[in-house]
Amino acid sequence: MKHVDYMYFNVYNYFYRISQYRPSFNPRMQTVYLFSLGLGGWLLLLESIYLHIIKHARFASRGESSFFAISIYLLTAMLFHYVFIFKDRDQKIFGKYEALSSRNPKGRRHLAISIGILFVPYLALIAFAIVFPRH
Repeated sequence: MKHVDYMYFNVYNYFYRISQYRPSFNPRMQTVYLFSLGLGGWLLLLESIYLHIIKHARFASRGESSFFAISIYLLTAMLFHYVFIFKDRDQKIFGKYEALSSRNPKGRRHLAISIGILFVPYLALIAFAIVFPRH
């Protein structure tokens, strides 16, 4: 859980710094929903691998697969909103790592890695769609 906390802090710290210099959407919400999209992508990638490799099947229609994807995103958004916003876990994480961030010379690299981990499943899903196209 420590690695996920540090990933969350990197993204939250970036949005927090941006919000100080220009008006932007709440950094807490931006981070929570970006993480919800990341987890949703990982879940959809695992589901896609399961369906293609183990079950050798697909969803019956595009509408059915869209409904499944939207429900995954909504459930992860509700879960992360409850854990990070409602229970104030994000403030505890920010307080824990805030002192370390000013002394971290590799902060940009860690931010890039954190955001990259959130978007890797989408690249894999695109590659999966190219390799195994729908007929």
